[in-house]
Amino acid sequence: MQVFVNGKSILLEQQHTVSKLLLKVNVLSPTGIAVAVNNVVVVKAEWENCTLNENDKITLIRATQGG
Repeated sequence: MQVFVNGKSILLEQQHTVSKLLLKVNVLSPTGIAVAVNNVVVVKAEWENCTLNENDKITLIRATQGG
């Protein structure tokens, strides 16, 4: 199954949830992370239940400090 994370193609052997995908792309700490699937924000409480589908477009945003 193919999905796109921030525009980059990722091949998955099986269907994943948002949580499993984050581990696959080495996001070890969910603190400060926002996730959208097909331009719809997925709240953190739903990451375990949000199943990804073929050709989904996932956007990962990490909050940073600065000024």
